[in-house]
Amino acid sequence: MKILIELLLYTVLGALLAWPCWLLLRRVRHARRPLRCVQPYRPQLPSSGAVTPPRAE
Repeated sequence: MKILIELLLYTVLGALLAWPCWLLLRRVRHARRPLRCVQPYRPQLPSSGAVTPPRAE
């Protein structure tokens, strides 16, 4: 019975110690991924004197 309690204790302790290590590893792997270059959305607005097309009904 004592061995079973020790085994359970070490299993729980190992899981508690592995959790922060897993989070740190995941953060490092995420930081090493290359960045995706995304062009910012900048629509070309017509000048103030430009004629706009009629609205569709």
